[in-house]
Amino acid sequence: MNQDSTTYRVVFQLSSNDTFVQKALLRQLNNLLKAMEDVQVEVVTHSYGIDMLLKESPFRESIEDLKKRGVRFLVCENTLKADEVDVSELMGMTSVVPAGVAHIIRRQTEGWAYIKAGY
Repeated sequence: MNQDSTTYRVVFQLSSNDTFVQKALLRQLNNLLKAMEDVQVEVVTHSYGIDMLLKESPFRESIEDLKKRGVRFLVCENTLKADEVDVSELMGMTSVVPAGVAHIIRRQTEGWAYIKAGY
């Protein structure tokens, strides 16, 4: 913890299935966790971003490692319904939120920092 016992909170938004964007996000998450011990992190995926959390994702090991380090990976239920994706197709370490964008708005209202994944 830092000197004033502040815990930082940040929510990342991922809506891209571009593997370069996803790889950059995972690198940023690792760098963030190295730089700050006192940080809560959520990654909210919606639209094409949910692809990163499908069971066949090439990033499964990295995501499992980040999950063990406290990162929460969230999937938009609206996207799952719209794309007819069953929850069973997702990695087990994910959680579903009713609406990804609404979740991000709530977090920002609660004082969480916001970062859009991508370039």
